Amino acid sequence: MHISVSRRLSVSLLSIAIAGLVSGTATAAPPAGTIEQVPDGNGGVKWRKAQIGDPDEDPSQRERRKKLLGIQSITTGPDGVKVEVGNYRGKVRQAEQGDVFVSGDKLDGHVILQAFALYQPNDNATYWALAENAGRLAQWGITDVWSPPPYRAASDSKYGEGYAIADRYDLGAYGKGPTKYGTADELRTAIGALHDQGIRVQVDVVPNQIIGLAGRQVLPVTATDMYGTPNNPAIDHQLYAAYSKGTAPGQTEHGLIKEWDNTYFNGTSPQNQGLSRVLTDAAQVPWRYFGPNDSRNYLPEWLAASDAARYGKINTVDGYLTADSWYAIENASSGSDAVYGPVLLHYAEPRSGVVNESFLDFARNNGLAGTDYEVRATIIAGLKMTPNPIGPLVDAYLAKQPGYSAGSEVGINTLRFDGPGNDASHIGQNLIDFEFLVGNDLDTTRVEVREEQANWQRYLLDFGFDGFRIDAASHINMQVLRDETEQRLKYFAGDDVNNHLSYIESYVASQVDFQQSNKFGQLVMDAGPFSGFLFSFGRDWAPLRYAFTASLVDRVNRAAAMPNWSFVNNHDQEHNILAGIPLTAEEAGGTQPGSQPYELRQFAKYDEDRNSVQKQWAPYNVPASYAILLTTKDTVPTVFYGDLFSSTQPYMSTPTPYHDDIVNLLTMRKHFAKGEQVIRFENSNTGTNGEDLVTNVRLGNDRTSGVAVVAGNDPALDTTITIDMGPKHRNQWFVDAMSYHPERLRTDKNGVLTVQVQGTQNVDVRGYLAAWVPDVAARD
Repeated sequence: MHISVSRRLSVSLLSIAIAGLVSGTATAAPPAGTIEQVPDGNGGVKWRKAQIGDPDEDPSQRERRKKLLGIQSITTGPDGVKVEVGNYRGKVRQAEQGDVFVSGDKLDGHVILQAFALYQPNDNATYWALAENAGRLAQWGITDVWSPPPYRAASDSKYGEGYAIADRYDLGAYGKGPTKYGTADELRTAIGALHDQGIRVQVDVVPNQIIGLAGRQVLPVTATDMYGTPNNPAIDHQLYAAYSKGTAPGQTEHGLIKEWDNTYFNGTSPQNQGLSRVLTDAAQVPWRYFGPNDSRNYLPEWLAASDAARYGKINTVDGYLTADSWYAIENASSGSDAVYGPVLLHYAEPRSGVVNESFLDFARNNGLAGTDYEVRATIIAGLKMTPNPIGPLVDAYLAKQPGYSAGSEVGINTLRFDGPGNDASHIGQNLIDFEFLVGNDLDTTRVEVREEQANWQRYLLDFGFDGFRIDAASHINMQVLRDETEQRLKYFAGDDVNNHLSYIESYVASQVDFQQSNKFGQLVMDAGPFSGFLFSFGRDWAPLRYAFTASLVDRVNRAAAMPNWSFVNNHDQEHNILAGIPLTAEEAGGTQPGSQPYELRQFAKYDEDRNSVQKQWAPYNVPASYAILLTTKDTVPTVFYGDLFSSTQPYMSTPTPYHDDIVNLLTMRKHFAKGEQVIRFENSNTGTNGEDLVTNVRLGNDRTSGVAVVAGNDPALDTTITIDMGPKHRNQWFVDAMSYHPERLRTDKNGVLTVQVQGTQNVDVRGYLAAWVPDVAARD
């Protein structure tokens, strides 16, 4: 998942942040020393320069890093490159009675299309295009579509992609127009069209957080790390104005919880409200207003004596005066003609370091000349104008004052809610990994929150979806996952469970222990191949053998396999490649780093780069990575939309340079990727033991199936290898399903295929790539 919200939240969620270290020149050597994989605090991982012997690092953090999957570190030194891989260290049991998903031919028959990317234009055309192209997807061999999160996104969501959910139950209805992808009716039509082609649709559910709530509550908060451990003594039960309350039309109509508030959450990531936005006197006693003549009122003298206080015309949050509170400065006694202005007109901040300047001085520095009296008069006149220019001026002022804005929240991971109804003992209970990610973190220990989750899932199943992709699954109470398994099995009772996939997002090995206890109710996410492909085929920082050995499943030694899904790329990873692409001032064109216009310019540079033979930013050998993935046994592979089509163009309109290769591989997989798998790390003229040449072989079930993928990453390759395809393939002609090599090859009397590997370099291949399959049209 990736969330970026411009006003209340500004974060990168659940991504493997490769920017900087990995987005440099595609074939440059890794940085001298060690880069290591660490949690990114958002549910994913990133690679950083190793901080060996850091005295401030908690030893438990080092142990936790060992849970991460895939390539954990790459060390470059005098003796060459050393790669360390994180993998599951327990024992994978054999399938047993009662398991929901079981690795085997049925699961291997699935291919998931992740049908969205972050940078899709907001043209509301995704569902329409999916419906129109359902037959095309089926022809390729797509069996399952991972739907984008179809929910109404928060209005300030940067991409509008649906992870920053404003209304769980609004799929493009309620008179609010379409979502980024289309209307609810168009979504229903798309699902029907895909079903007509035998394609199942899994919807992305986001059970960890709620974002986009419109109502604030003033709550005591404590700064914590991602695990919920307090880590800043200066922020301990400090009052904070959090967006933690609200509802939406769909939630009100269909939800079991009709309105959200703090009691359903453990806390929040910083919301750019500022740690001092709740106003207090110099002794840190908060100003309060409960209504006219209320004995509990405690206000600055000038405000206490105002008509606004006398007539109840002071806006507060839960009775607390905040830096963005407004009050009736004229006609307070009137029912409808009151003129409201910001308390900042007269407020003098008594706390040190909270503001850089007064509001009136800020106004003067922004064009409102005169004495305090004259500036106030100008502001009051502006308040009576349409549109009102004073609101934007107040917002600009607040954004510049450290105590009232994000400036005071730098370095804070989480603000734990310590308000009425919150229970800190719930934090970290029964999780696969840590608790806090982003947004308002749902307290999934609470029964009513889990019941609401099940209700939402039932709504989506009733809508027509066939299963789920469960976002951020490591960071919710595991009972939510057990409940989902039970719910899905009951809902589709009598149908083949393989028609209703459910797969989780998790980057840690401990998910395997949970899924074994859960009878593999969801597919494990094997994140290892992603890093293996990227660092070997894509960057040439690690030997090619790590494309296999980084996996959770030890296929080299034919160990037991757990039911899992895997990927080459996804929406987060495409974003992270862009994040490290520099722009000159001319290329940026005045756009700001981190803004969507800036990122779209980065994307244009990335897109041009991946269409180049010599790449600087885009990874090399994307087709080779897919060739390995799509011929691998005992996994459900995922094809990313952005590797087939350019993400920023109208949906499915502009093929990438890899489109035809991936389609050829999908078609090949459907017909030929069958039988046992044999992996070999080849020796060549440029390396040994799979450094730069590997073969991935499926032996086939008969003479009409089987495939030998030969893949290398060095253009200087010039060697001959032999591949034992088995006696069933003796004296048989083979052709390259990729159409890179026009020649036909013939096995000998024992079924051994001899392949001359000659390196090359073009847009798609740096090294060598072929997928040799039986020439079923040839007569032996």
